[in-house]
Amino acid sequence: MIDASVIAAFLSFLATVFAAYATWKGPVNAAKLAETMRKDAEQKSEVRRLKNLVFYSLMQERSTLYSIDGVRALNLIDVAFIDNKEVRECWVDLHSSFNASNNLNQFSQDERLKALLKAIAKDLNLVEHLRSDDFSRVYYPNALAQENAIKNLERDAAFTRLSGQSASTNTVDQYKSPFPPRPAPE
Repeated sequence: MIDASVIAAFLSFLATVFAAYATWKGPVNAAKLAETMRKDAEQKSEVRRLKNLVFYSLMQERSTLYSIDGVRALNLIDVAFIDNKEVRECWVDLHSSFNASNNLNQFSQDERLKALLKAIAKDLNLVEHLRSDDFSRVYYPNALAQENAIKNLERDAAFTRLSGQSASTNTVDQYKSPFPPRPAPE
């Protein structure tokens, strides 16, 4: 028969081994857990930053969505809000209204933009702080509108001049095409 003191010594030895293992492995596991938690928090923070960037850019550019910043913000929606079906569906609705063959009026586009902004604000937990008219109220002074109109006219005139009106009637179609124009025959 085994003596009780031998059993006690063996159990004491096992307890000491487990304590030493836990002392060695505990900090390593804690460091791994802390690093995982830090990475998760950093990723969530970056997603939140990107969502805020999209929302603030669209709010700033809502009177002129065709601006560089407005276009960039719209093109980021699918990535920034990949986890939000409502926002992405509102973006699809707005995007389809940009199609020239749809012939939607400006009011319809504005309503779709407001729906998109509301869905984004809801995702960011800002919707309870904003009223419906906050999404449509913009300040766009006449001087700025005229300046943009002049730039557009100058751009159109330069395009017309550079494309050479002697080209066929496909000039307008080529302008809308996502592909570069065909080379002129020699």
